[in-house]
Amino acid sequence: MRMRLFVVILVALAVLVTGVLAVREWSTLHRPANRTAAAVVIDEGLSGREVLEILHRQDLLPSIRAGRLYLKLFSEGRSFHWGSYRFRVGTTPVEALERLLDGRVEMISVTVVEGSDVATLAEQMTAAGIGTEDEWLAMAARTEWITDLMPAATSLEGFFFPDTYRFAEAVDVATAARHMVDRFRAVWTEERSGKSQLWGDDLDLVILASLVEAETGVAGERRRVAGVYVNRLRRGMLLQCDPTVVFSLKRRGEWDGRLLRIHWGVDDPYNTYRYPGLPPGPINSPGRAALAASLDPEDHRYLYFVAAPGGGHTFSRTLAEHNRAVTIWQRSRR
Repeated sequence: MRMRLFVVILVALAVLVTGVLAVREWSTLHRPANRTAAAVVIDEGLSGREVLEILHRQDLLPSIRAGRLYLKLFSEGRSFHWGSYRFRVGTTPVEALERLLDGRVEMISVTVVEGSDVATLAEQMTAAGIGTEDEWLAMAARTEWITDLMPAATSLEGFFFPDTYRFAEAVDVATAARHMVDRFRAVWTEERSGKSQLWGDDLDLVILASLVEAETGVAGERRRVAGVYVNRLRRGMLLQCDPTVVFSLKRRGEWDGRLLRIHWGVDDPYNTYRYPGLPPGPINSPGRAALAASLDPEDHRYLYFVAAPGGGHTFSRTLAEHNRAVTIWQRSRR
């Protein structure tokens, strides 16, 4: 009888001590822990215990045991999300745990402007902290992401859609790049839907859109510029698009910021002063408006255009008209 009573007392004490310890652990979860701001990166594939150990080392969790207690009671089937997190001074362990369980990671906002080429995109993304320039340049070879839409595409130049993006701070380059290509796919599908009997195949349309994007930012001119290039293509005329020369020089590492008449003779397949037809691929990432213009070029008889003194461009039907417009433009610059 005495032994049984002794066992009961021991069990009661054990339960009491366990309860006291649990209450103590629980109370620490609601008190600010870190005295300095903390940055934490949770890599994909880490176990729950490994994440708790990281939080403990960063003074965001009083103990692994406390963290496991909270997860057992309140995780509700949720698991930690990988990514980059930042915590202000005085963050409580519960706040830290909930942020990771909800996946409220630090975000990076990046705006890619219309007409950006892959080299420019690589610089911008690297500056934003997403990968390296070499990694981004390598992404241009992932043509399998677009093959079903553009089977003849030899590069992803032109298919990283210009837009404002919000990426998780620790996002990898491939994930970010694929998201941008998927955005192109969505926009292209919307603009392309319902249109038939187009002047060229889908890759030709995107290539032309990139030329339009490079030539004008005036909304009312895009379809007209597209129409000029389509007219020249139909007549077998050289497109003579200056931005393709710039792109050729960039490809060759010879661009110094100045376009000279001598550059019109550069031997590069993208140089439309030397090679007939459209270049082999897009020269930049066209926006929605340029894509729409390429899909629906203006029907007119213009064959030439040149910058106008007051902004925009002057369009001409004959070479004589064009030469006069060029003279006016040149005089306005003196």
